[in-house]
Amino acid sequence: MVPTDDQIRELVRRFATLDMTGWDDAAFDRAAAHLGWRPVTDDAGARPSRTEWYDTGIGTGQGYLARNGADDEGSTVSVSMGDGDELFLRVRSALVDELGAASIMRGPGPLLRWRGPVRLLELERIGDRAHLAVRPTEAVENDEYRTAKWAEPDDGLGLLGYWQVIGRGPELDGTSFPGGYWADDWTEFEERLATTLSAVVRDFALLDGPGHFTVVVRTPGDRRFVQWTTDEDWTLHIEAGRPSDADAAWPDAMTALGWDLANTPDDEPCVAHAFPALDVDGAATAARMLVGALRSFGVAFEDLWHQVISPNVDLLGIGIPTRHGDRF
Repeated sequence: MVPTDDQIRELVRRFATLDMTGWDDAAFDRAAAHLGWRPVTDDAGARPSRTEWYDTGIGTGQGYLARNGADDEGSTVSVSMGDGDELFLRVRSALVDELGAASIMRGPGPLLRWRGPVRLLELERIGDRAHLAVRPTEAVENDEYRTAKWAEPDDGLGLLGYWQVIGRGPELDGTSFPGGYWADDWTEFEERLATTLSAVVRDFALLDGPGHFTVVVRTPGDRRFVQWTTDEDWTLHIEAGRPSDADAAWPDAMTALGWDLANTPDDEPCVAHAFPALDVDGAATAARMLVGALRSFGVAFEDLWHQVISPNVDLLGIGIPTRHGDRF
């Protein structure tokens, strides 16, 4: 059983109007009553003291309450909505109709967050499943701040994501955001780039935004750059500049990486490759080709920087700065 559009809109409306003031037992009791959820009891007929499961009555997964208090980022009222792109898009549409544009979006996921002073309302795709949740604003943001400041990069990227779009609403006034994590070398950069490509192509296809996403990785040299672009159908197109002073070995090196120089005119300033469908392996291949092209230019890793042409996205995980010589 899958919830109807009317049921999704009603559930979203109720989530949006939850009063979680205090994040105490009274707040959780109000939430369960407001949502119209029925508790699911264990064999003895008693519910666990701090973690509770509920029947939503509309064909979603079970509702979940974690009564951990206002100071715990694990406190939540949540529900698993179901599987598939189509369901995620229906829930996202209902949230935008109810609340307007999300305050923050992140990925891989994607995660869409509507910020309030007491609660964060979130829609997140985990695997193939859409999850709707509210969590305490201060506790979650404090945890993210500590993670951004002190955690290892892998832990930070696991929590904060590889890309981020920050809205312009007044609810974000005075709020700080993570800036990203520097990659140490070419190998780590290639790994980060593969994850970024995979996340962007998959996530942005589920968002109401432009179908055109272009990022250029630049170097100080003439025509020594690479770029990747997504088309409106979310296929991936990658390009590498052809240096005006490329030596005789350069075409063979690029061909070995997978670039099609045989069908590219010698006077063409760029070489290109298309990925009609991008899975995880395809993203790894695209990253290998892009990084291989950059390395063929003979530039130092520290001389790379990137420029997002569109849309307005922070690439937290790409590992190189947005200006030459800078670090995040």
